[in-house]
Amino acid sequence: MVRTISLILLMFSMGQLQINAQMRERVYLQTDKQLYMSGELLWLKIYTTDTDGKLMSSSKIGYVELVRDSIPEVQIKLDIQDGTGAGWMELPAMLPTGYYRMIAYTRYMRNEDENVFFEKTIAIINPFHQNEVSYSNDTYTSFSFRPIENNNPTFELSTDKSVYTKRDKGVIRIKNLPAENISIGISIAGIDPVLVGNPTIEQWKTQLPVEGTSIFDVRYLPEYEGAIIDGMLIDLETGTPSANPQVIPLLSFPGKEIQLFAGQPHTTGEVTFYTQCVTGKQALTTTAIASSDRKYRIDMQSPYSLHAPVSLPQFKPDSAWLDYFELRNLSLQVTHAYLADSLSIIKEIPSCTDLVPQRRYILDDWTRFTNMEEVFIEFIASARISRTSEGRKFSMANENMISSSTNILVLLDNIPCADHELMIKYNPLSVKIIDMHFGEYVFGEHTFDGIIAFYTYKNDYREITFGESTQIYDYDGTQPYRYFYTPKYDAASVSSFLPDFRHTLLWDPLIQSKGQNELVIPFSTSDIQGSFVITIEGIGVNGTVIQAKQTFDVGLYSDTLY
Repeated sequence: MVRTISLILLMFSMGQLQINAQMRERVYLQTDKQLYMSGELLWLKIYTTDTDGKLMSSSKIGYVELVRDSIPEVQIKLDIQDGTGAGWMELPAMLPTGYYRMIAYTRYMRNEDENVFFEKTIAIINPFHQNEVSYSNDTYTSFSFRPIENNNPTFELSTDKSVYTKRDKGVIRIKNLPAENISIGISIAGIDPVLVGNPTIEQWKTQLPVEGTSIFDVRYLPEYEGAIIDGMLIDLETGTPSANPQVIPLLSFPGKEIQLFAGQPHTTGEVTFYTQCVTGKQALTTTAIASSDRKYRIDMQSPYSLHAPVSLPQFKPDSAWLDYFELRNLSLQVTHAYLADSLSIIKEIPSCTDLVPQRRYILDDWTRFTNMEEVFIEFIASARISRTSEGRKFSMANENMISSSTNILVLLDNIPCADHELMIKYNPLSVKIIDMHFGEYVFGEHTFDGIIAFYTYKNDYREITFGESTQIYDYDGTQPYRYFYTPKYDAASVSSFLPDFRHTLLWDPLIQSKGQNELVIPFSTSDIQGSFVITIEGIGVNGTVIQAKQTFDVGLYSDTLY
């Protein structure tokens, strides 16, 4: 049996993909608010559409960056399904006060000019750098907000009360929605001073850039299945890019399961890895297996675009806002102190491999040996250590135990060991499991006659030094889903002494209307009194855009509307 490990067999090279000239992606980015404190959690949702504003499901990954001038402060990747994806940014605590650019795009959009990227501006306050903030006293006034009303006449947004008390239960009703399925994002946050004039989602749709009508050179392919990771094959002797077709480029993610990808080489020396199911922060390794004595390595390339510098205006908040900023800062510190665990709940990442070993040896179930050769001689009958003209190698029998081969892929915690001698000399007392995978395994254009996978106790590939052809990087995959924390107050918990200073009361980016005329969405208030705004934005499968805002107050007494 031949097992193909490569996830995508692409029969084209860079720039040769024929894509309809009208296939152009555009994105819109929704955030829970537009004014943040340094160290706060920023919630966001990305929509991917065509130039008519209809949701597209071509790219499966979105890129979002927080940029000041042209330098990125935070960069994240989001999984996209059916044209939408949701995530968050942890704003660094040391970000200085000022305006920042939020830039969003897909890999495929990088084929066009940067002006097709989505961009909006947010404001960030660092309360610990007050001496660096220039406050304006020219028009000193009492603190006030611009009134916000429902600005979409096609449907109705309302709440069950106009005034709530602290830790109160509330209900949002959305009526007269369009018949098509609308992907909706909704937030409830304290009303901030209107500092930034970003376009609404309706304005964004009317201004969608088309940018040309001809077929453009496709250097960056759409990420149809998952992350496309680029590298450069480097000849270690010359230190320059190489296009040696005899080199097997492999990319893997160390861990307790096989997650391995072959690279597609190009004549420029570039290597492209088509991956799938790469989520979270983890280590990434690249290995260049050469059939000659010449050695190579693979240098990783950034998946993010470079940005032209933009001069943002100086952020000069009104000095009348100082008390408000101090309250926001206090709320943030209390929330971090008391709700940190509740705010950090991540959805479990599922297994990303379907490779099941035919034989598994748990070494603690056997007599332990201090020499790897003894381990294979004593109880691993399907493999042995052979002496060849190239040195010692593992050899492995085929599925029928008729013949054997030294063309074996050897892995330690899912890191390829091009030099088998590394594992032959490895301390077997550090190994917990040895898995045997029989048969042919195809990686791109290269085939191995079996896999021997060694796993240490902590999957941390300890006590080994890989050669120059193996490099280990820190890699940020797409974000796992993070649950937004909303307490469910009842008669017992409403009187709890645990403080609740949430400024964002609700964030739900995954609402699907499914053609329903009406939606009912519950929420709860916190210990903060004042004015809050409900913001709803959404895009339908046919390109219908919805948006609305509605305000309510949290005070000492409630006022029932219904």
